Amino acid sequence: MFGYKLRWYRLFESQAELDEIFFGKNTTVYRSMFGEVLLVKQQNKYYAFENKCPHQGKPLNDCWIENDQVVCPFHQYHYSLENGRGHGLYLEKYELKIDETGVYLGKEGWGFF
Repeated sequence: MFGYKLRWYRLFESQAELDEIFFGKNTTVYRSMFGEVLLVKQQNKYYAFENKCPHQGKPLNDCWIENDQVVCPFHQYHYSLENGRGHGLYLEKYELKIDETGVYLGKEGWGFF
């Protein structure tokens, strides 16, 4: 059967490796095989989003976190860390899974199952 499903992609070998890329900040951009991913660390929780503001498609490289929301550096649109909602738009949010084998990003796509 062909359908939409979640696939897991390994980004890092450990949580320690993930922590190293933040360099004292709470946001960073990671280049993956399917594009740029905005990674956020807030109060020991991790979030991942497509690195593109849905308002005008601009990158979120210089965004900041305010009141548990990602703030776009261009027009200061705010998006929830929990679900990506904001201003009637949605940041594309990816699931993150961290276990003893590494850090994985879940991305939905079409495939056989």
